[in-house]
Amino acid sequence: MNIIDTEKRMERIKLALSDYKKISLSEMNESSLMRRYDQKYIFAFSKLADFIVALRTEYKVLSINERVIASYENIYFDTPELKSYHDHHNKRGIRHKIRMRKYSDSGDCYLEVKSKNNKGTTDKKRMPVANLSENLNEDQYKFLAALSHDQISNLQTSLKNEFQRITLVSEESHERVTIDFLIHFQNNGNEKVLSETVVAEVKQEQHFHKSGFRQLMQDERIFPASFSKYCMGTLLTHPGIKYNRFKSKLLTLNKINDGVA
Repeated sequence: MNIIDTEKRMERIKLALSDYKKISLSEMNESSLMRRYDQKYIFAFSKLADFIVALRTEYKVLSINERVIASYENIYFDTPELKSYHDHHNKRGIRHKIRMRKYSDSGDCYLEVKSKNNKGTTDKKRMPVANLSENLNEDQYKFLAALSHDQISNLQTSLKNEFQRITLVSEESHERVTIDFLIHFQNNGNEKVLSETVVAEVKQEQHFHKSGFRQLMQDERIFPASFSKYCMGTLLTHPGIKYNRFKSKLLTLNKINDGVA
């Protein structure tokens, strides 16, 4: 996709979002959803504007400093052997991801540990940090150690990631939908941009609660999919890494890029 196509799609998306009621960060944070049930969907960027139009009566849109499309930056940490990646690849029941995330529009920055168990529950814990850094300091290692995870030593930067996000909020059902696009990965000079791919995630306090977004996905025959941006970015920027169990995800991305999904 060229720059002109991207700009046209962004104009349509911004126009569609202009019909939404706004919700502030402080209002949204009243329900933090730090422990939640997640469900992801993958679809083509070309469909996003129409989906936003279809959902305008179901949700509010998060607005930060009068911006409804937010920029995110991540630095992920893993062991030299990429234990976090391989735990996910090997379907370990309890697994963790460690990252620093900068919310560029608000200026907030956190060290975050995202854990998922074999019951499908996601738990996120975080501590504020001054800014993004490729190195962890003593206090940050103490924070990780207090969580009793088994990958708290010998950590190093394994992936950098940037993307744009729209956050839709349903106050009635305590639900958020994060919609990530223009996803960029970088590692040691290797770069990959998923310019045609949208990764949407439904986050709810109760599993399978009523959801306008999930209903739309069902109507469009877009089905839930397991998809980790960290794992996919690691795969795409670490040549030769084991990826047998992620082959179906690569096939999905290729179909989207070829315009057949």
